[in-house]
Amino acid sequence: MTTPTVGSFLFDYIKSKGAAHVFGIPGDFALPTFRWLQQSGLGIITLTHEPSVGFAADGYARVHGFGVALVTYCVGGLNMLNSVACAYAEKSPMLVISGGPSPSDRKADALLHHKVRTFDTQRRIYEEVTVANAVLSDPETAAAEIMRVVDAVLEHCRPGYLEVPYDVVDMPIKPPTFINKPAPESDAENLAAMIEDAALMITSAKQPVIIADVELHRHGLTDLALAVAEKLNIPIASTLLSKSIISETHPLFIGVYSGSLSDATVQRYVEDSDCILMLGAFITDVFLGMNTAKLNRKNTLLATTEKMRIGYRSYEQVLLKDFLERLAQVTVGKKTVGHLPKPAAPPKPLAADERSNALSIEQFFRILGLNTGEDATIVCDTGDALLGAMGLRTATPSNFLSDAYYLSMGFAVPAAIGVMAAEPHARVFAIVGDGAFQMTGIELSTAAKYNMKPIVFVLNNDGYGTQRHILDGPFNEIQRWDYTKITDLIRHGKSWKVDTCGQLEDAIHAAIKADTLALIEVTIPRDDCSPSLRRMGEELGKLRDKEKRG
Repeated sequence: MTTPTVGSFLFDYIKSKGAAHVFGIPGDFALPTFRWLQQSGLGIITLTHEPSVGFAADGYARVHGFGVALVTYCVGGLNMLNSVACAYAEKSPMLVISGGPSPSDRKADALLHHKVRTFDTQRRIYEEVTVANAVLSDPETAAAEIMRVVDAVLEHCRPGYLEVPYDVVDMPIKPPTFINKPAPESDAENLAAMIEDAALMITSAKQPVIIADVELHRHGLTDLALAVAEKLNIPIASTLLSKSIISETHPLFIGVYSGSLSDATVQRYVEDSDCILMLGAFITDVFLGMNTAKLNRKNTLLATTEKMRIGYRSYEQVLLKDFLERLAQVTVGKKTVGHLPKPAAPPKPLAADERSNALSIEQFFRILGLNTGEDATIVCDTGDALLGAMGLRTATPSNFLSDAYYLSMGFAVPAAIGVMAAEPHARVFAIVGDGAFQMTGIELSTAAKYNMKPIVFVLNNDGYGTQRHILDGPFNEIQRWDYTKITDLIRHGKSWKVDTCGQLEDAIHAAIKADTLALIEVTIPRDDCSPSLRRMGEELGKLRDKEKRG
């Protein structure tokens, strides 16, 4: 048997943890590592720009459970920092591998290309957006460090960072010492106390509700939370970040909650509840509808991987999984619920006299909802690409992706590439504004290279529409593109430009039938937006615009 090297061990371990693809861009410090990747049997997907590499690995991680990005030193790693920050903020399990200078370079303190301030600059910056990091400068300890970082990524569902010197990657590695790490356990007394208090709270409640948020999905606990809801007959709301966490046709599903950004009936039901079970919840300003939510803390139970609280009491060292398992076993009678809010009704088919009507955001999502199958996966960028989709119903769980907390423009197209790599037979619809498309839309070239077949909708409202509703000015203008020409540029796929409801429906039918990469440019009036985006703009405008504050 040949002795494994740092490179071969690295990719064998990644493969053993479930990754089947690696996303990246080559650079000279990373090329030796790319060679080991090529020999590993893992799929390689190279993109055109490092921010897209991170978003693609993030999208892959959200549907596959573990994503990996490989880039070069500093010019690659630092260029990807924003998308890694997005994965950290939204708890996506992604490993960043960066090529790096050799130990001898570091010892000589050479003025090497790509170096910023010190040889450790990139690693120290990545400390802010990762749960674990290491520079593999010593083959004697490399195996242990690889295992430590990868295991931390999967345990915490947040990014990790490994820097691989270009010469160390080829060196023989010392076989790892496997240590049986005891599984974390809940404090038995605290767990029992929390279950007792939770059971009492639920029993006495007249209108309980569950908010099922994104941590349930990231940690594989959605089915357990749904079992609790079904046993106790408690209705469920999702959030923008967890939209489609359960089937949106489930009889207990009442809609998406996000403060005043929500449908009014959903907001009223949640905020009138005397027992709000926030399971796996991120308490962000987006969750709170830009701080318009009116949630009474004494009526809330918060159960996450980081915090356990009922009302004003906290419970230390209680694991979310243990809490949900015990809650599913408690003897609490089924709750009787009254009239529940109904999720958005199935959209009505277009009437003949509507086909010539000009498009609006509302009509776009109505027509999209009419023409996407139950198994379609929808990936949304920020702005109305996301907020306009709140009422779009997805029957299949976890078939809706967005960066609904971090809200970085440019997420959707590269994240869709990650989704298609993870699920090659999925029909992926990406929705992106014209401003965000100008940031990362060129990655359709990558989709073409790998014969991926997304249907991409560019919502063209002639600029940064979201910002206009907060604080308008000439800085919100962008250069006008002929977006449909991108299929000519990349010499692949088909495109359509639509202005009316009938044209959009026809284009969707044609794109699905064509079975190739498709781009549909959707013309939206400059001043049109969804009610949710308008409300968000109004609330943010009160904070950002001194004239509105006054």
